[in-house]
Amino acid sequence: MEERTNIDILYEIAIERLDAQIKRIDGVDNKIGVTFGLTNAIVAALVAFIVLLPPPVPRLVSILATLSACSYLVTLIFLFFAYRSRGWSFRPDIKRLREICTDPKYHDYPHLVKEWIANQCVRSLEWNSQPLVNKVLLSNNTLYPLSAQGLFLVASFICYLFN
Repeated sequence: MEERTNIDILYEIAIERLDAQIKRIDGVDNKIGVTFGLTNAIVAALVAFIVLLPPPVPRLVSILATLSACSYLVTLIFLFFAYRSRGWSFRPDIKRLREICTDPKYHDYPHLVKEWIANQCVRSLEWNSQPLVNKVLLSNNTLYPLSAQGLFLVASFICYLFN
């Protein structure tokens, strides 16, 4: 059995962590998609509620429904900024990797190629860490206006029932 070198260990860990980071990015995008679906369901319920109200609509119900609609717009803005995160790094670049792998000077030194790949993955991990934190924070912040949107809708319904 071949003995593992430090480069082998770095390579394995870097590949695993970059893969985990990519899955986390995908997970946050899925959370954003679910939040978008929920916020649209709430606004659909709001529209149905307002349309079915017989005139005149009580003032407090109108105010709460308007606040719910405003919360919807804030949620959409947060979702937009959370989803549009760009600038991810997924090194190594395939074109550069192909050049290195087909370069005759590296044929006898596969450990150098492995080390280069590991270092490229580490660079991607470092590059992606802050944008990922920002994306997570923005997606988490969408829950506040989403909650407000739902609460205002429920409050307007309750006010209408007890008016």
